[in-house]
Amino acid sequence: MKRKNLFYFSFVLHIVFLLMSPGCSIAAQVQEPEALIGHQVGADYKLARYEKIREYFQHVADNSRRVNVREIGVTTEGRDMFIAEITDDASPALIEKAMTSQKQIADPRLIKDDRHEQELIANAKVVVLVNCNLHSTEIASSQMAMELLYDLATGTSPEIEEILKRTVIVLIPSANPDGLDKVIDWYERSLGKPWEGTGMPWLYQKYAGHDNNRDWFMLNLTETRLVTRVIYKQWLPNILYDIHQMGNSGARLFVPPFFDPKNPNVHPLNDHMMMIIGGHMGAALSRAGKKGILNSAMYDNWWQGGFRTTAYRHNITGLLTEAASVLIASPIFQRKSELTGSRRGMPNYAIATNFPDPWPGGWWRLRDIVEYEKIACMSLFTLTARYHDLVKSNTIKQARDAIQRGGSEPPFAWLVPPDQVDAQTATEMLSILHATGIEVHRAQEEFTADGVPYPAGTYILYCAQPYRAHLNDMMERQVYPNRSSYPGGPPEAPYDTAGWTLPLQMGVRSVSVNQPFECRARELETVALPAGKVAEASDDIRGYVVRAGANDNYRLANRLFKAGIRFQMISSPSRWKGTPGNEMPRGSLFIPDANGAAPKLLVGISTELIGVGQGYPEKTAAFRDVSPPRLGLYQPWTASKDEGWTRLVLDNFEFAYTSVHNAEIRAGNLRERYDCLVLPSVSSSSIIKGRAVDTTEPQYVGGIGSEGIVTLQDFVQDGGALVCIDRSCNLPIGNFNIPVRNVLAGKSSKDFFCPGSILRVWVDQEHPVGYGCPEWISGYFTRSQAFELIEESKKDDKDRRSPDVRFPARVVARYSDTVLLESGWIKGAELIADKPAIVEVQYGKGKIILLGFAVQHRGQPHGTFRLLFNSILGSVLN
Repeated sequence: MKRKNLFYFSFVLHIVFLLMSPGCSIAAQVQEPEALIGHQVGADYKLARYEKIREYFQHVADNSRRVNVREIGVTTEGRDMFIAEITDDASPALIEKAMTSQKQIADPRLIKDDRHEQELIANAKVVVLVNCNLHSTEIASSQMAMELLYDLATGTSPEIEEILKRTVIVLIPSANPDGLDKVIDWYERSLGKPWEGTGMPWLYQKYAGHDNNRDWFMLNLTETRLVTRVIYKQWLPNILYDIHQMGNSGARLFVPPFFDPKNPNVHPLNDHMMMIIGGHMGAALSRAGKKGILNSAMYDNWWQGGFRTTAYRHNITGLLTEAASVLIASPIFQRKSELTGSRRGMPNYAIATNFPDPWPGGWWRLRDIVEYEKIACMSLFTLTARYHDLVKSNTIKQARDAIQRGGSEPPFAWLVPPDQVDAQTATEMLSILHATGIEVHRAQEEFTADGVPYPAGTYILYCAQPYRAHLNDMMERQVYPNRSSYPGGPPEAPYDTAGWTLPLQMGVRSVSVNQPFECRARELETVALPAGKVAEASDDIRGYVVRAGANDNYRLANRLFKAGIRFQMISSPSRWKGTPGNEMPRGSLFIPDANGAAPKLLVGISTELIGVGQGYPEKTAAFRDVSPPRLGLYQPWTASKDEGWTRLVLDNFEFAYTSVHNAEIRAGNLRERYDCLVLPSVSSSSIIKGRAVDTTEPQYVGGIGSEGIVTLQDFVQDGGALVCIDRSCNLPIGNFNIPVRNVLAGKSSKDFFCPGSILRVWVDQEHPVGYGCPEWISGYFTRSQAFELIEESKKDDKDRRSPDVRFPARVVARYSDTVLLESGWIKGAELIADKPAIVEVQYGKGKIILLGFAVQHRGQPHGTFRLLFNSILGSVLN
């Protein structure tokens, strides 16, 4: 009896020991996803919403020591965003220990000696971050994440044991929770309709839609900032895997490596690791009987701003897979004869070295995507765990090389001097860089670099730092390689943009330093934006002036409107008694009486109010009254990304506006409600025709039609301002009989091609649209527009009915006639050299402003925002 009791006692102790051991999951307690969501993951027509996914993740974390779930912040539309951290023991102490080791691996300056380094390589865990469902319509990964979590939390195979021992997996089940639920809502509405699984008339991310994967260096979006903090401030992963879906006319799954061109700032170790991992994924999929795996096609390694591509510049191996899509969760049937190749790396749907086993066609389901993606994940985890030492030593090598090169070859640093046209925007640029892990110093004294003196307060970005590649990639001017689709053929379009130089886009003066220099400088823990202030130039304050040139002035103007405080715009250069500096340029503001509200108006902005006394200007100034603009922003039912980015810019700068839809435009009498209408960059055809019948719900079908064209004409004739951005300029050019033509209309890419590049532009500073601008600016040109004024009548015999007489036009800005390309790629530059880039057309009592390039592209070119803002305020200048 005693022996039996002893045996029983030993058995119980053994079980307790197992249950308390690191990583133990009680399989009976951790339920499969199906038990909580009510259907198999990936089942036809069935989807789990974000809250249900969150509930399942929390259930697993509550019942498994392998999983920690934590919130990382609140999304744009108010949802709590969370991630899961998965390893053999996800207790807070061990998670903190893993984070500390990872910081040392990412920055070799924190490694004490060779012994410490070898210890990290041997024993620290590899960190792999998996990002799901960034694009909300690419929904499979958000569902797959639950099944992947279950396998990792409950699995007992040697493979999973090795993965959990050697890695920390940071799993983001949805990088856009708001969009996930929007897509499911629309999908369920569309079931059984001709547009099933398609036709959603609004963006799935409030401001960016699909462009939320173009925001990873600019950090405009809330979700981008939240995940960026996880990546570059908390976990600093060795490998980052972004799971996507693509069109379904070709391959079933794209895996790395990528297509040319390669960005020279990316370390070659990164490219080699992509080939190894992509090959391992392909082999694992093939072994599992999965066909249609493609590599080395379509997606390139040049551009910046994507989730994976920004990571490259941080010594992180960035991975992407793209699975063929279904209709959200509705299955599709495809014959092999319907499958085709693509424009780069896959000319035909046929067996090839990079496409060794084509899919034969048949039914394709959401469950298929889930299985392909899960196999790819497990392949990555297995390879990473098995070669953990290689992965970690590669990270150290890349970071060490960056530091060494930054201290031994130019550029040695980038400088941002304090004498900026817009100090707040310059500081904002530095803050963005700092948020992505770039070290920012500030000079404590005067110094000399490359023979040029710089004052104390100059910001210094030393290149001898681990993320040198990202720093240089942001600050330098890109030179995109001249590539053709085939010898003698048209240009081969980049996957995304060709150039993105941040100082040029933001209008910030920066200087590269090509020789070593010495300076006493302090590293900044945070980059604080300059505070607004009130400078009293007189003891008897009778009003305030605000010098033109800073973007924050428009925030101030909108606060003045909201507070009901009258102000005026100075329309001729003027000098004011007792004010420091040069004369006040056109576009400066004069506030006769701030009613004691000046300090409150400046909260969170950097504008300087200069108090002035009685007597006002020494030099006579012309003043124009400004009233609050009744602003409308056209919002098509085609889910325009450019409309979303325009909203973001207007919201950020506190403009009040109303979204205007097709039906309201068709109804007419627009002048009764609006002073200014802004058309974002949308094609003329899309504005007029909109969505076709049976492609969305009936209330979202169609565009403004011919009747809308007439009501827009009436709106302008009656004194309204129509502001057209980029592609929408072609609407009035083609339908309003104005004396302007687009010189690029009908040109083939063989004649002219300029994809996502930065061009040098001259601005007329005397025109209200150009107020506050430097004479030369950098404009973002993304297959944009260039104009020519038409003069049909001879000077001595003007036809009163000719367009140039009825609708006189004035050039506000021109593309440079000498140095035109600043960053990126252009072919056929002579076609637009010295051609108008911005034109104002008087049309009856009102005006049409044609902004020929993307002045607010993706919320990035702060240096040209004021062209849009001035166009809006110009509608209410009296």
